[in-house]
Amino acid sequence: MALYRRLSLTFKFVMVVSLVIIVIFFFSLVANLANLRSVSISNGELQAEVAGKSYAETIQNRMIDIQSTGEALAEVLLESRERQTLDREDVVSTMKTMLEHRPEIFGMSILWEPNAFDQNDQANINKMPYDDGTGRFIPYVFRNQGAIKVEPLKNYDVEGAGDYYLLPKKEKKPVYIEPYSYETTGGAIEMISVMLPILDKTGVFLGTVGFDVSLTQLQEEAVNYKPLGGYVSLITGNGKYAANPNDPQSVLKEFGDTEDKTVLWKRVKNGEAKLGYTINSKGEDVLRTFVPIPMPGSDQVWYTQTAISKDVIMADYEQAKTEFFIIMIIGILILAVIVGLQLWLMVVKPLRLLSEKLQLMSQGDLTQTLQVRNDDEFGKMATHFNHMTHKLREMFGLVADLSMSVGATSEELTANAEQTGKAAEQIAVAIGRVAEGAQLQNDYAGDSSMAMSELNVGVQRIADSSSSVSASADEVTDQTKKGSAQLQMAVNQMSELKLSVDETSLAIERLGERSAQISGIIGLISNISKQTNLLALNAAIEASRVGEHGRGFAVVASEIRMLADQTKKAAEQVTALVEDVVQDTNQASQAMAVGNEKVILGVQSVSDSDLLFTSILTEMTQVTDQIQEVSAAAQQMTAGTEQISVTVKQLADLASEASSDSQSVAAASEEQLASMEEISASSESLSSMVQDLLDKLSYFKI
Repeated sequence: MALYRRLSLTFKFVMVVSLVIIVIFFFSLVANLANLRSVSISNGELQAEVAGKSYAETIQNRMIDIQSTGEALAEVLLESRERQTLDREDVVSTMKTMLEHRPEIFGMSILWEPNAFDQNDQANINKMPYDDGTGRFIPYVFRNQGAIKVEPLKNYDVEGAGDYYLLPKKEKKPVYIEPYSYETTGGAIEMISVMLPILDKTGVFLGTVGFDVSLTQLQEEAVNYKPLGGYVSLITGNGKYAANPNDPQSVLKEFGDTEDKTVLWKRVKNGEAKLGYTINSKGEDVLRTFVPIPMPGSDQVWYTQTAISKDVIMADYEQAKTEFFIIMIIGILILAVIVGLQLWLMVVKPLRLLSEKLQLMSQGDLTQTLQVRNDDEFGKMATHFNHMTHKLREMFGLVADLSMSVGATSEELTANAEQTGKAAEQIAVAIGRVAEGAQLQNDYAGDSSMAMSELNVGVQRIADSSSSVSASADEVTDQTKKGSAQLQMAVNQMSELKLSVDETSLAIERLGERSAQISGIIGLISNISKQTNLLALNAAIEASRVGEHGRGFAVVASEIRMLADQTKKAAEQVTALVEDVVQDTNQASQAMAVGNEKVILGVQSVSDSDLLFTSILTEMTQVTDQIQEVSAAAQQMTAGTEQISVTVKQLADLASEASSDSQSVAAASEEQLASMEEISASSESLSSMVQDLLDKLSYFKI
């Protein structure tokens, strides 16, 4: 506390202003950083979701293509079975040709029930490379070191290893086999299988058509997705990795290898969450988002998982936080310099000038004045200072004049002393009457003394109350100044808020326009899908006219019609979503309009409050000056009443003495002549004292 008192006024004021600015900057920084943190997390989650959806779309499109190919192949095989147009060699040759033109497929398989293809299994026992000891038609065509090889399927009747055959036979619908390792003549291959049942017109199971996709190829495709330096992986419905470029060794293993990942996976499977944060093997917090992939023709659902390090997501936030702190420190330093300079020019410099003037006055120079340059508090102080010095000069001039008068009076007193001796006899006669008057004066003086004591107490209370009120008025004035400054800041912030609300309203209007454009495009897509459906129907009719030669074209037309229907449904769904977006956009626009009106009213209210505070500050300044004048007057009254009280007491004492001494005055009158001589000497001494007083007054320059 002692150190604080020794600090300069400039340093104290700059320190207080800096603390206030730091608090304001801190809360503003906290709000901005919280908003930026939310934006960073939302952006990271959005990029993860976009990458996951893109990879999911790639996988789903591939599965749809494979399903369509399998269904077409199954239909061709059924037709060949009925008409015996293709033998086993023709089918295998067709499979090889298809595999050559489909590099994304690792292998193809056909597995017929016993004697279901050509009723000739017995004749084909171990006959060809794709035959086994049963003679069933079970060729498996696959890639091996750049070549295409054929061999019979293995372990198809063993539960677990033969799920690629047993499951579609049981379900009688497409089945997507979990990742597994399959032994071929070229070695073990890790892959997934898409198995489609071959059913006759009555729904009897005749066999399977299968397509294998190498996990290596899925892995290579997943490598292309690196959102914010993260990765995308493929997870089956049972929670196994089918592709994981971040950790290839985890393929065929469970996703939930830690407790928190297991909990997250259960929530995703139950539809309770689409994303979550877990700790990886390096101890880093990782965002994991999941996008479901409904497998075509099946109830199975696989997932893409996008993983991004939270540190990467928050990198922009951390950088912005550092920049904010640097800007805040620089801003505070610049503002402190500006405030300190202004304080020096507006406060400290005038106070130093006043201090120098007061020092000269303490040395006796009462001619000092201050130049009035402004009409502010310092201008008023300079006016009062000049008025005070003028009053002091007048007072000292009056004292000098009175001293001269006293000197002249002392000379006259000497001359009158002689006359006083002659009047001594007359005094003796009148002394009797004086004694009676002195007694009466003593009584009145006692009453006056008591009244002056009570008056002195009352005046003292007025002085104390005036001082207290003056201090309170000063404090109210300071608080009013601070309130006015805070209101000015509020006006600026409300203005900035209004600009932000206007910009948001414009953005919402543009969003409504874009939604209308999207609605038009979706309508065009819907019309195209309708036209495509009609064209496909016409093509199917034309193909039926051609007969057997147009059967394949009829299948293609049927597929086109199905795709057109799907496109139409998707367009309708998107149209509904766009309508919802337009409705929400209109509601948001209306809400922003109402918010804009509220902001305008808030700005006007804060501006009116600022004007009110300015008026209050002016009035409080005038009240403070008046209270100070009252306090000074009360103090002068206190001093005057004290002096009067002392004088009255002295008068009482004199009256008492006069009453008691009146008996001896007669005798003293005889000695008055001698006393007059002493008075003459005293008059000479008084004249000398007056001269000394005049010498002292010459010290002051007036």
